[in-house]
Amino acid sequence: MNSLILFLSYIYFFLGLAYLFVPSIALELGRPKDLLKGGLFFLLATFLLIKKNTFNNSDLIILLFNNIICFILILEINLNRWNSLSDAEKNSLKNFSEIKNKFLLFLDAIKLGNKNLLSNSIKNKPLDKSLVKRVWVRTEKA
Repeated sequence: MNSLILFLSYIYFFLGLAYLFVPSIALELGRPKDLLKGGLFFLLATFLLIKKNTFNNSDLIILLFNNIICFILILEINLNRWNSLSDAEKNSLKNFSEIKNKFLLFLDAIKLGNKNLLSNSIKNKPLDKSLVKRVWVRTEKA
């Protein structure tokens, strides 16, 4: 029983990763609430890992039916997304070199974001003592 719950929690963890990274790499598959879905899958996986020893048989049956309903929902959502793509987008996602190019573009974007983040933090940390300190003076009105 614990091995089944452990297996389901790993599946939910993988689904959470998929909902977070696949729309980032292939933008045509992304939807606005994917971040929320990915976070909920991570939360469910964490809950199952923490509480795996406290389930009894009746809870396990409810958990299995819940998982079946969730997987049917996931399948329906992903098939709906696939069917809403144009033929050109479907063919580009079937091509491995196109997926590889999108993944490399995603990695370049992460590198560029980290480079900008590090350069901004380096610029702000050292304090230059040679800067002239400005004094604000309020002019008095007569």
